[in-house]
Amino acid sequence: MKFDRILFGAWNCVFIIYLLCDSAEALFKFTNIKCNCFDQSFCEFKKCELKLLGRGIVGLNLYAKVNQLPIKKAKVVLSLFRRFSGYRPFLFNVSVDLCFFLKHKKRFPVANLVYEGIQNFTNANHSCPFNHDIIVEQMVLDDKMISKAPVPNGFYKLSINVETDGVWRGEVDVHAEVNLGIER
Repeated sequence: MKFDRILFGAWNCVFIIYLLCDSAEALFKFTNIKCNCFDQSFCEFKKCELKLLGRGIVGLNLYAKVNQLPIKKAKVVLSLFRRFSGYRPFLFNVSVDLCFFLKHKKRFPVANLVYEGIQNFTNANHSCPFNHDIIVEQMVLDDKMISKAPVPNGFYKLSINVETDGVWRGEVDVHAEVNLGIER
């Protein structure tokens, strides 16, 4: 009788460990990127691409050449969309004064969530003014990024629109797939 309980407890532990370790099938990766500069005299995208860095690892590369420097004031609009027979608004649509945000990150939790994911891969990780082109090199999504904002499985689009001096300058649409192996 005691042996049966021990055997039953051991099988429960094995089953729980299997469920916890089954996240190897989790997937969080880029699927597409689209860059558009509305005013060619202000900026142009020299590079806007996804590259396969390894098996199942996709890196985002972006090089935006800014023709009118310095950038002293900028507004960024972040919008998240989820695909349900077309992309529909999902979770957030936030406007942020970029220069103010870079000085006071904790006041904007949604923008900070996006910024924490990109800050290690870009040269735009300091406060205003920006006296250089904007570069993102080999940005890779990992599971730690998605753990702070639990979202259900699906295809998502993050739209980033930029305004400087009261004029909309450009837009970057980043498409990603989230498949955690489980339905949240």
